[in-house]
Amino acid sequence: AAIEAVPGLGWFQIFFAIGAVDYYGFLTFGDTKGEGKTKEELDELKTKELNNGRLAQIAILELLRHDSQHLIGGLYEGDKLITGLPFLY
Repeated sequence: AAIEAVPGLGWFQIFFAIGAVDYYGFLTFGDTKGEGKTKEELDELKTKELNNGRLAQIAILELLRHDSQHLIGGLYEGDKLITGLPFLY
């Protein structure tokens, strides 16, 4: 539906914009390069970032698992696909 409505060049622009924001640090708040921090503080921040990334990966895998399970045939009648907000399904 919505994915097919976006042309290929549009997807290229989206991914390029996201990459530019990530690489060049646009739209950042505060110090993002770690200047003025000790090695221990940087290691702690890296650990927090890794843990948050792992949690996000697990959450996305659960969303995919839930949707694929209910596309095949869910266990419960009336259970819908995830619509974007957790309280709507």
